[in-house]
Amino acid sequence: MSQIITMHSYRGGTGKSSTAANLALLLASAGRRVALVDTDIQTPCLDVMFGPAGAPVRRSLTDYLMGRCEIEDAAAPARADAGHDGLFLVPARSRAAGVNEIMGRGYDVGLLREGFDRLIDSLALDVLILDTHAGFNNETVTAMASADALVIMTRADRLDLAGARETMALARRLGCHRLSVTVNMVPDGGIGERLRGEVESAYDTRLTAVLPYAPEMSVLAGERLFSTAYPQHPLVTGYRRIISAVSNGTSGIRR
Repeated sequence: MSQIITMHSYRGGTGKSSTAANLALLLASAGRRVALVDTDIQTPCLDVMFGPAGAPVRRSLTDYLMGRCEIEDAAAPARADAGHDGLFLVPARSRAAGVNEIMGRGYDVGLLREGFDRLIDSLALDVLILDTHAGFNNETVTAMASADALVIMTRADRLDLAGARETMALARRLGCHRLSVTVNMVPDGGIGERLRGEVESAYDTRLTAVLPYAPEMSVLAGERLFSTAYPQHPLVTGYRRIISAVSNGTSGIRR
């Protein structure tokens, strides 16, 4: 049975998109058929992570929403060095689809969920991962409402917890009962019990994973995905912990 996993963060810079990309790659490497959709139309990045620098995007989610193509036409196999036939990417925008056009003209929001369902059927997907824009907009809310599992990324500081109440209120209204909270970029020494308690209290759920700060990430400079370059790194162990949580249904909002 297919599963939709939505990645969300209240603020930018949490490492949400890179985590989404690595989760997709790890799932595909385990033999699952996976598609990764970049719903961040305003500030997309997944096409850069998976494609060679400067490579043009031919079709995109925005092209589909503007009626220029079918959603299946926007899905393409991830770059060859990802190493897996079962990994697909739907980029947010192509050169033909400017952000001003879609922001100015708008689109039928119902096309988003319809497109997600069509991708699952046409590509025979096991997992569809939706990367979102930070905060809340039409695409993000639709992606959250579509989720079988919602992964919230935050950093180990109180500024990132400021939007927790809004995030949880929206998650409940949308029926997101399978929730995973991950703290990213934690420095050496780990996360203190006090901060752990604050995170779990703010999101009303147990902490799923604590991802360490990895200076190796900057060394890669986006040329390779982290899980490919450092498969035994503790950060990759954390990615696998997230996959286990959302796949087994062990995460969830406390009642």
